[in-house]
Amino acid sequence: MRVPSPITIQRISELVAANRAIRSPTYHAAHDEGIRFTDPEKGLQWGADIIPALMGFFRLEKDTRDDHPNGWVGFARHWRGETLRLDFDLLSRSDEPDPILVVTAVSGRAGEETISDEDFGEIELSEQVPTRREWEERGKRYQAARRTDDADGAAAVKAYIAALPGWKGEVATRFDEIIEREVPHVRRAVKWHIPFYGVEGQGWFASFSAFSKHVKLSFVCESYLEPKPPGGTGPDRQALDLKKTDALDEDQVASWVRQAADKPGMGW
Repeated sequence: MRVPSPITIQRISELVAANRAIRSPTYHAAHDEGIRFTDPEKGLQWGADIIPALMGFFRLEKDTRDDHPNGWVGFARHWRGETLRLDFDLLSRSDEPDPILVVTAVSGRAGEETISDEDFGEIELSEQVPTRREWEERGKRYQAARRTDDADGAAAVKAYIAALPGWKGEVATRFDEIIEREVPHVRRAVKWHIPFYGVEGQGWFASFSAFSKHVKLSFVCESYLEPKPPGGTGPDRQALDLKKTDALDEDQVASWVRQAADKPGMGW
C-alpha cells in the first residue's frame, strides 16, 4: 500500500521512537567509486548507526525508482562528521494505524559543506553535527521504546518478509503461514533484527533468518524435535537450511512448529 505523502522528518523520528523501524535483511545497491556501501549479500551491518541516524535526518526525498513505490531517502549527519544516506520503505497494513520503516540501504558520503549524490545531485549539508553523546541518547530512546513495547509485532514481521527478495520472501511467507495456522495465538516480534514467534508464558519457539544463499528456519525448545532437524547443536539451536532449489516439506515443518510451540522456549 502506498503511504500518503508528504512524510516529515519529525514524523520519521516519532515512528522510530514508537518502535516502528526495522532493518531490511538484504538489499541491492550499486557500488559507485568513492561511496561506501554495506555488503548487499550480507544485509545491513551498520546496526548501531541506523536508528540514531533515522532520528536525525536533515533532508528527506521521495524515492523516484519505479520498484520503490513506498520508498524514501534520508540524509543524516554522523557524530564523526560523515554524512549517511539511508534508503527506506514505509510499509503499512490496513489494520495498523502507523507504517513500519524498513531500512533497505545505508551508505556513507564524504564532504564538508556539500555532498554529491547520484540521484539528487549536490546537497548542502546541515551545520548541525550531533555529538557522540547526542547520538547515543537517540539510541537509548529507541531501546527504551523497544523495552516498553507490548504490541504483538505482527506488522514488523510482515514488513520484514515483504522486504525479502524473490524466493526468500516466498519461503518466509510460507513459514509464517504455517505458524499462523498451527499456533493461532502466536506472538510475533523482530528481535536482534530477526523475526521471532512465541507463545505467551512459554517464550519464543521459532525464528527465521535470510542469508545470501539460504533461508534458515530455526526452532527453540527444551528437548530435541522428532525427527531432529538437520542443523543445530542442541535443542535451543535446531534448524533447517533451505536453498533456492530446495523444496519446503510443509507437513514436516508444521510438525516441528507444533512440537516447539508446546514446550518452553527462549525467554521474552
